[in-house]
Amino acid sequence: MRVHKNSHNAVLLAVPLALLCSTCYADATPPEADSFNDWLTQGNISGELKTMTFLKEFSGTLPNKQTSSVGGDIQYRSPELSGFSVGLGAYGAYNLGLNPSDAERTEIYLPSNNTTVLGKAYLRYRGYGLDLKAGRVGLDTPFANEGEGWTMVPALYQGFGGSYALNSSGDLKLNAWRIYRFKPLSSDQFGKGDAGNPEIEDTSIPSVDSDGFTTLGLRYGQQWSTSAEAWYYNFDKRVQLGYGGVQLPVESLKMGSWTPYWGAQYLHEWDASGQAYPYHNIDTDLYSARIGIRARNHDIYFAATHVPSKDGAFLSGGFFAPYSYGIYDHTPLESGQPLVSMVTTNQPGNAFALRYAYHDAQYLGVFGVTRLELKDSTGIYYPLPAENINAAFMILGYNVTPRLHLEFEFDYVHSPSAVTGNYHAERLRLVYRFGAKMADDEY
Repeated sequence: MRVHKNSHNAVLLAVPLALLCSTCYADATPPEADSFNDWLTQGNISGELKTMTFLKEFSGTLPNKQTSSVGGDIQYRSPELSGFSVGLGAYGAYNLGLNPSDAERTEIYLPSNNTTVLGKAYLRYRGYGLDLKAGRVGLDTPFANEGEGWTMVPALYQGFGGSYALNSSGDLKLNAWRIYRFKPLSSDQFGKGDAGNPEIEDTSIPSVDSDGFTTLGLRYGQQWSTSAEAWYYNFDKRVQLGYGGVQLPVESLKMGSWTPYWGAQYLHEWDASGQAYPYHNIDTDLYSARIGIRARNHDIYFAATHVPSKDGAFLSGGFFAPYSYGIYDHTPLESGQPLVSMVTTNQPGNAFALRYAYHDAQYLGVFGVTRLELKDSTGIYYPLPAENINAAFMILGYNVTPRLHLEFEFDYVHSPSAVTGNYHAERLRLVYRFGAKMADDEY
């Protein structure tokens, strides 16, 4: 397969650049500025040098796809002055002549052409429990976020909002955002559309020229302890969405370092005002539950999701999320779900997922299987027939150094579709981080 040759070339190009920055290091916390001049001249510079190769091979009528990209990002964070700071982030992805000239043979989630974009440019205020931003930002909300880590250039947003800590410990926060513009994964432009066609090819839901969306949410707890959240979204001219979820450890059944846990989630979608074609008669309910057990470095769980069929409803009651389409659907319902999911199928039915993850300071391993039992859907342009889809995947990651990360993924999908047929995909990703160490969602 040609991916081995091209990915090898991309890796060789990235490693020497990464080594040049091996001494770039700064404290992660910007200092408090004493004057306006300090506020302008001091700050942290950090970023990533990275390369990624993506390959898909189909047994159906679709042409095989291959895309390689080399690039990265550079971030600037100013120090704080009376709680105010500035953040900037420029992103680039370049093909270096490695990709097919036929666009049908390239993977849309990696930029197949040279792309440079000022993706983040915001003013931030922190104080009195508030953490507010305005400008071009990344988001961490259940149904609109960056998708960072799976692509060369993340999905980014333009608007304002943030969070307010409702208690002194900061584990209960009120979140609110008003977003006006959106930049899809491979694009270098912010626009009034969403992640539907033609930006993302794995869904038949069309994009809408809209005024963005508004979201309001409450989050409580920590990732590995009791956690709960509730969110409302108004996606302009498309849909309103309400979501609630909870996850609880079962301490009474703890066995040594292993703690069982369970979780439940519910989602409802209904009409928005001034809806654009083809959105109409939206009435979707989604029920999801999971049980699992985890230790310090291990997590295994089984999850089931049910979306009931509804006569006369949009997509026959199928679930969709305007900003969460893609090969990796970063929603709380389907986190880590590659290639196939309820959000990209646009059909009611059932989904079952089994996941195991291992992680420590050096190694990452994720293994999973998925089964979709889909029901008939009216679709948008043509009816979608009932079908069953089975999929499996693995992700292997290794920290060569604390700053150099190598990751390989393999996915396989067994599908009755005459267009895709059975297909598999491979992704190779190499990332080197330089400068100030920041949280993943800050890059």
